[in-house]
Amino acid sequence: MRRSYSLLAAIAVLTCLVLLLTTVGSLAQLYTAVAVVSPLLAQLVVGALLLALLIALGVLARYGWLFLRPKSKREILLPTAPDAVATISLQAARQQVEEIEDEISRQALTARSNELARRLAQQTFQIVVFGLGSTGKTALVHALMGEIGGEVVATIGTTQTATSYRIAVPAETMGTQEDRQLVLVDTPGLLEFGVLGEARASEAKVLAAQADLLLFVIDNDLHRAEYEPLQMLMRMGKRSLLVFNKSDRYLPTEKEQILKRLKERTRGLLSSEDVVAIAAKPSPAFLDDGLQVPVEPDLAGLIRRILDIWNNESTDLIANNLLLQSQKISEDAKAVLNTQRQQQAEKIIERYQWVGAGVLAATPLPVVDMLATAAVNAQMVIEIARIYGITVSIEESKALAVSLAKTMAGLSLTKGAMKLLAVGLQANLATAVASKLLQGVSAAYLTQIAGKSFITYFQANQDWGDGGVQAVVEQQYQLNRKDEFVKQFLSNAIERLT
Repeated sequence: MRRSYSLLAAIAVLTCLVLLLTTVGSLAQLYTAVAVVSPLLAQLVVGALLLALLIALGVLARYGWLFLRPKSKREILLPTAPDAVATISLQAARQQVEEIEDEISRQALTARSNELARRLAQQTFQIVVFGLGSTGKTALVHALMGEIGGEVVATIGTTQTATSYRIAVPAETMGTQEDRQLVLVDTPGLLEFGVLGEARASEAKVLAAQADLLLFVIDNDLHRAEYEPLQMLMRMGKRSLLVFNKSDRYLPTEKEQILKRLKERTRGLLSSEDVVAIAAKPSPAFLDDGLQVPVEPDLAGLIRRILDIWNNESTDLIANNLLLQSQKISEDAKAVLNTQRQQQAEKIIERYQWVGAGVLAATPLPVVDMLATAAVNAQMVIEIARIYGITVSIEESKALAVSLAKTMAGLSLTKGAMKLLAVGLQANLATAVASKLLQGVSAAYLTQIAGKSFITYFQANQDWGDGGVQAVVEQQYQLNRKDEFVKQFLSNAIERLT
């Protein structure tokens, strides 16, 4: 490689020397010729030529350096801090929400994004209490509010199915310099009977998925109905504590055996220190005279674990949770946008299919190529692409239309469509009229299949998928050849074209 560079350098130097000598000789001859008339004019001409030559060499050297210099690698610094990533994700979700035209959907998603932004700014830590009914979840929530010793700022989000409490936790409780805020959410129980019970259980799962820290409450060994949702939430990345409540009902040896089994069953999901035994509402003690004495809740181990997680992990937990929630908003917004865009695209398809069909129905010419008529014309492709935020040139749209037309020809869809529609037309109109309309109706029908194929293409970010354009066209053809659709299509076609 070095020998090659040396040879090239030697050739370049030799070429430059030859050009230099040639230029000097030419300038000397020019000076001699002009000096015969005027020595001053000869000096001016040679000086101007030398100046122009120097400027040209300077420009050539500059652009040569720009072209040949080593390319500097421009580093793109992506945010790595969880809160920065969550902020960017939330901004992207909000941009999608702004494109939604439906007022109700846009307002609902905007409210969700605003709540996430507020939580991210305030760093409010949200704990969700979750589990089967009758495990003592509500008792645990009340006991935590009493033990933490914070002031309940407000009861927020109270519904028939869940209650959320915003609590100002004193600095001395947290071991910090200032008070902090905690949101504690009491959810309905799982596996309740009836339709209403199923709805409440579904809402509880949604709330659990929104938790920064999840307290999964049980009152005995884990059942399958408890293990499966716990496993699902853990796979989602939910930071969780398994809370063995009502442990005061068991003898010390029984309590230790249950704790041991719980830690074994959750090995790989939870660390052993995240399995905690408590008594949120212990049974009262009886004195010798028969009087009942209330017993204070036993939450010391749970509170220590909560405060440890809150102090050491809360920033990342809040950011990671809000990142998941912002991605969910983005997915929901995308679904609404897809529906909105599809409706707009279908209006464009309908307009173009009847325009083309009307022309053919009015002047049916045997020489007219049905495939060329059925293929979506370039302007329609451009309009559909614009709805999906994609700019397509006229050349690209023509190429897409031709590609789809060739695919339809290869699949013999023209003959199939005409045969399918001819039966319906002859059943509704006289044969003479039906034959006149057949070409136009078939063109409209194929235009619709082509247009819906392009919708699939643009929804997938200009990708036909693994099966290519043929698979997409075949799928749309099968979807649009059902009896109910064909009958409705023919009824609409006859009304429009006659």
